[in-house]
Amino acid sequence: MSHKRVARDIGLIAITQMLISLGGFFLLPIVTKMLGPDSYGIWAQINVTISLLYPLALVGLHMAFLRFLAAEEDEGVIREGFYSIVFFVGFTGFAISLAVYLLSDLLAVTLFGDIQASYFVKAGSFLILLTAVDLVATFYFRISRETGIYAALSLFNSFGRLILILILLVLGFGLIGVIGGIFIIMLLEIMISLALIVRRIGFALPRFTYIKEYLRYSAPITPNSLIRWITESSDRFIVGFFLGVTAVGIYSAGYVIGGLIFQLMYPIQLILFPELSRLYDRLEMESVKFYLSISLKYFLLAAIPAVVGLSALAGPILDLFTTPQFASGAVVIPFIALSGLLAGIYQIVINITHLVKKNQFNLFIHVLAAISNLLLNLLLIPFVGFIGAAIATLISYTITAAVAVLFSVRYIRFRIYWSSIFKSVAASGVMAGIILLIPVCSVQNLLLAVGSGMVLYVMIMVLIKGLDRRELDSLKKLLLNK
Repeated sequence: MSHKRVARDIGLIAITQMLISLGGFFLLPIVTKMLGPDSYGIWAQINVTISLLYPLALVGLHMAFLRFLAAEEDEGVIREGFYSIVFFVGFTGFAISLAVYLLSDLLAVTLFGDIQASYFVKAGSFLILLTAVDLVATFYFRISRETGIYAALSLFNSFGRLILILILLVLGFGLIGVIGGIFIIMLLEIMISLALIVRRIGFALPRFTYIKEYLRYSAPITPNSLIRWITESSDRFIVGFFLGVTAVGIYSAGYVIGGLIFQLMYPIQLILFPELSRLYDRLEMESVKFYLSISLKYFLLAAIPAVVGLSALAGPILDLFTTPQFASGAVVIPFIALSGLLAGIYQIVINITHLVKKNQFNLFIHVLAAISNLLLNLLLIPFVGFIGAAIATLISYTITAAVAVLFSVRYIRFRIYWSSIFKSVAASGVMAGIILLIPVCSVQNLLLAVGSGMVLYVMIMVLIKGLDRRELDSLKKLLLNK
């Protein structure tokens, strides 16, 4: 794949992710205002439970899918590999979903502290199956480099949820309407994905020819997802245990806003890992180093001002998009936003360990981060409230990023653009000072502050040569295919 196509694909996914984030912005006020902190807290904990269990169904096979089939050209091998993984994940996903359904009363009492939540746990249990299968089905379009289809499916998922959930909430279905809306849209996305895939590679019952090889690669990765869940999501359960479900709802609303930074890495990683796998297998090491360097540079050039901007506008954003009951959650936004930046750094450099097949290191780093996060949550939350969970998250991601960088560069050392990073920090500081002068009391004023901040940041970066005009012109030509 040429540099031009990689840039174009990243640009397409970046635009898609921006629209998806916009959909999330619209969904947040709808759900928080129509459910309230209590029901929103239950929904947040159901989401956390799904994020814990669907990786068990995947057994890391989505990464094996990318690693082994990204460079494969034999349609028969792709067909056998894809359907083997889909059937395997479908079976494990169904088994785990059924177990959650049958144990819903126990889970409601132990995790939610309310037997009444059992009904919602039952309703959401099979979202575990759908989430796992949906991930594998849409991954096909990543390895086949059909970025446009992948983007279209992602938009359908995001805005389909938004529209259907809004309709069901207006009709009075409450939290069950949120769960049902997501179930219906995800099922439709899977059906559309599979129909498109069958048209491309046909259908054949799998013989599971390569499944052992895939599992040998993916099984060591599986604990990573489960242990990473402790770092990313266990804080909601601990907040709920010490502070109650209402605090979970308030903390989760702030986490959603700060967590937007996590989305910035997604378009880069979506294209980056399959491309790195192809280049590494072809021994094109200079190209591998180039993509790692440029990915880190442009991620930070976007993430640094985004973190600063979200931190500056944290209070007004929550005031506009939720109710006054959620306002105290603004304090967690800067911590979660900075955690997202560190997670992006980790995600880029950790690709190196996948390329050299040192997956056991991933387990070590996730265990280290999870233990520190869990201990810090247990120590801080009882004394300082849910801000303790945000502090624990930031410290854990700092450890994760630092250790990943130190280990990964032992195998592949690539250039880091320190000058651009320092200039981005300086430009972001000036930007924050200006947007804080804008009174944000409406959505229009918020958009004005965000737009003004973006323009000002780019202008300052050009003036101090953090971005030169030739670089901007080259990027524009790449994205527009000129």
